Amino acid sequence: MRFANFVLGAVLLGLTACGHSRPLPTLPASHGQLSWDMDQYLNPRPYSPPVYMGVLAPRRDTGPSVSVTAEEAPAIFAEATRVLAGKPTEEQVRQAQADLGAACSQADLLQACDFLREEFGPPVGYSRVVHEFPHEVYRQKTLAMVVVGFIVGTNGRLRDIRLVESATDALDQAVLKTVASMRFHPATLAGHPIEIHYTVKRDTVTSEMDLTPEQELAWGMTRVKAFPDSIEAWGHLARAMARDRAEDPGYEEALRGLNQLSPEYWWSATELAWLYARAGRHEEAAPLAIIGRRRARDNAYALETSALVAFHQGRCQQAVQEQREAVMKLPAEWPREERERFQRTLTTYQEKCATGPAPASPQAASTLDAATPEDP
Repeated sequence: MRFANFVLGAVLLGLTACGHSRPLPTLPASHGQLSWDMDQYLNPRPYSPPVYMGVLAPRRDTGPSVSVTAEEAPAIFAEATRVLAGKPTEEQVRQAQADLGAACSQADLLQACDFLREEFGPPVGYSRVVHEFPHEVYRQKTLAMVVVGFIVGTNGRLRDIRLVESATDALDQAVLKTVASMRFHPATLAGHPIEIHYTVKRDTVTSEMDLTPEQELAWGMTRVKAFPDSIEAWGHLARAMARDRAEDPGYEEALRGLNQLSPEYWWSATELAWLYARAGRHEEAAPLAIIGRRRARDNAYALETSALVAFHQGRCQQAVQEQREAVMKLPAEWPREERERFQRTLTTYQEKCATGPAPASPQAASTLDAATPEDP
């Protein structure tokens, strides 16, 4: 099956929708939906046409292989930032990027994680020729998605262009021709050009179409079945389930599928950690919570998840500190119920940590459940 032939259409939960400024969540909502809403709030997307959107694809191992210990990380960080502050060669930039990535992901050096996030500049497209889809797909209300991945090189040129999700030959060729015409200013790290994986998606939805939650879930399931190696398809399904079916066992499966394809993606790591911690699977949750904390330190829900895991593993000081940070990072205009819930959780941690070790099992943690949100 090459594409889903529903007589339907939709704007994909944050995937092909136009950007909005500072959206606020509507309660009730699952933890996954709230963490996603927080990310949209912190990083509002500029307006873009609903049928085209370029997104940064997860990094792949194209740079030097590096192994960094916690003891080595500070010195490696200092050397990498010193190199990037000068006039490095392209190879030196590549090595510094790899060193910083290893210091962040292997040694959990938050300075390195922050530097990579704050000093990164995404590629900027400045030219393209849009090749339109045949008009009959809109008249027939055929739902189809084409996803094309590629690398934007240090010179801004595209290479390794590949179809990630295909539809019909006509639709595929329209998107491939458009991609081939694209011109970019390269991505940068501390002002130096670097190569980056990038994805362009196009679908056949229009503003006149609408999709029920059940139909959208069916589309997401169809996509992951047809294209099991598509990060975009798993992301669509996981986010749709976070919004509408967070209590369904399939939600965890969707998060796992996304996490397996993109292990460093903060959202799926955070939400898997949340589900595992709520189920008492704290050892499984711990490494995932670390990813969320280091990749999304400004997101209160990533911090809340890390604090929950730390609390149940007896790391009281860390739990209180991270929950306090989470409380402080909630915007003043965020729903009052959520701000009060975060504060109640902080109070619970402070009280229980003051009287003895934190609970380390689901049974001992039962009194904490009232302070943590239930998925709808």
